Amino acid sequence: MDETTFAMEGYTIDLDELYRAMYAQSVLEGGIRVFHGNSNDVRAVKRLLHDLFDVPVRDTMHPVNNRIRKEAEIRMAALGWATKDPGHSARYELHRKL
Repeated sequence: MDETTFAMEGYTIDLDELYRAMYAQSVLEGGIRVFHGNSNDVRAVKRLLHDLFDVPVRDTMHPVNNRIRKEAEIRMAALGWATKDPGHSARYELHRKL
C-alpha cells in the first residue's frame, strides 16, 4: 500500500478511486470544484464507500463507515486533494485536478 490506500476495520480503501467518484459528481462554484454529498442527485461519501468498497451503511456496522469516512477525509486533506467544509457536513472543496 502507498499513501493513497489504507486498510481499516477489515476494508481496503483506495483514496484515488474515492476521489475520482467524488470529482465525477462535483460542480464548479466560483472557480472552485465542490462536492455536495447532501445533494439529492449526488452519492454521499458514506454511500460511495459502500458502493466502491462494500463498507456497510445501514446496519450495526454503520459506525465503521463513520470511522472510515473520517480517516479518508483526514488523508485526502493531508494529500492536498480535498478539504471538508466544517460548516457543511457533506461539502468538500476538491483541489486535485483530474
